[in-house]
Amino acid sequence: MPTLIRRSVRRRSGFSLTELMIAITLLGLIGTVLTTLLLRQQRFHRAVTSVTDARARMRDIATILPSDLRSISSAGADILAIDVNSMQFRAFIGSAVLCRFGAVNVIEVPPQVLASGNVLTAWINPPQPNDIAFIYDDGPAAGNADDSWGRYTVTDTVSAVEPTWCPSNGAPAFTTAADDDKRRYRITLSANPNPARVRVGAPIRFAREVRYSVYMGSDGQWYVGYERCTPNIVPTLPGDCAGREVLAGPVLPASADTLSSGLFFVYYDQQGNRITDVAQANLIARISVGVRTTSESLRRATATDIQQNFVGGDSVRFSIGIRNRI
Repeated sequence: MPTLIRRSVRRRSGFSLTELMIAITLLGLIGTVLTTLLLRQQRFHRAVTSVTDARARMRDIATILPSDLRSISSAGADILAIDVNSMQFRAFIGSAVLCRFGAVNVIEVPPQVLASGNVLTAWINPPQPNDIAFIYDDGPAAGNADDSWGRYTVTDTVSAVEPTWCPSNGAPAFTTAADDDKRRYRITLSANPNPARVRVGAPIRFAREVRYSVYMGSDGQWYVGYERCTPNIVPTLPGDCAGREVLAGPVLPASADTLSSGLFFVYYDQQGNRITDVAQANLIARISVGVRTTSESLRRATATDIQQNFVGGDSVRFSIGIRNRI
């Protein structure tokens, strides 16, 4: 009798094609959601960084611009051009004393800090070409009735640790042997001061013609800019400006309306009357300045359909009293 052999059939465990398709679809959906969340979070943090940077720049403007404006002289014609959205003027950048006459058109000034701790030269950075040096001129007559400030354009500045510049054996001596390791400065001027009227020890004031304005950048956004200017051959007229640097932004677009402009200047005389004509710039006693940034970058990072019409941002406003009005 033949023996029956039973064969057991084993089924292999695994996923069906349908199950695999469902799993892959779910993984794709989850990956898409996670990627969207990560990208949105990245855009948000990038926008917050941009807004923080804009606020920091606004604080910088609230520090830099008042320091530039407080030192100018409206009566001395330092204000060269005024507008609601821009201002051009000669900013005070430093001072020194005339230590010695060098070669033709060259003067020497002492080190910034002497070994004694005295400061006879003070500036953040040395004067540069196209800066202006105002040197006190005693005039030909005795007394101060004919004294004035001679105006010279700086054409070059050289510095070195050179004891023979502004030497300690000068008369009068502004340095000592202990200052021999200090850095001194030689400044070349557009003309040679008259030694008979400009004496050793005469005070020197350095100024730089600058322009603050709001402008549209290549990206279509508006920014607050700073430019250095080349002085005009006529001292009372504004010179040409170039090399614009971004100080803050993006800001709101320029506008003649001070309630909406990204940058505005308002000028007042001593009685509080508003001045709009540069011909009356010598009467300016106070300047009100405002900057308004836009929160567009943050809006874009967090925008929804409801938020599309949102407009807002940060702002800063301050007033500067002009000190030198006599």
